[in-house]
Amino acid sequence: MDISGFRPIHVLGGQLTLSSRPDTMLITVLGSCVSACIYDPVAGIGGMNHFILPTGGNSEPGQRQRRYGDVAMRNLVDGLYKRGAEPGRLMAKLYGGRARTGGSGQAGSLNAAFAQDFLMEEGIDLIDASLGEDFARWVTFHPASGWVRLKERADRQHIF
Repeated sequence: MDISGFRPIHVLGGQLTLSSRPDTMLITVLGSCVSACIYDPVAGIGGMNHFILPTGGNSEPGQRQRRYGDVAMRNLVDGLYKRGAEPGRLMAKLYGGRARTGGSGQAGSLNAAFAQDFLMEEGIDLIDASLGEDFARWVTFHPASGWVRLKERADRQHIF
């Protein structure tokens, strides 16, 4: 897909964006954070979140709650349902969860595990994922169709 001419929206840590506009691309860069790209191909609507830690969102005020997977994933799915998506049609793609080589931090693996468990509990099909390993990811998501361009490091690119 040629992405020139699309309206880019950058999704930063702790943010969530939903869209059914055919001219919109959602873009993020990930390290240990995880982004879920979830869409309903029949309704032509999708969204992306970008969470920093797996749980703890209910203890934070307002928009800061979305920095946590427990709130970010629930808000994303509920937002899609409110806009016409239907259970049983949602498809998901997960990216991020960088595992630092030699590092002691486990945030990346905990984020990835949380997101996978959430999707399984909700009965949402996970159709693509790039999680773990020690490299950053650049994700471009077309929410109306589910198309993703994933760049891993500077020398690897995948289109799904």
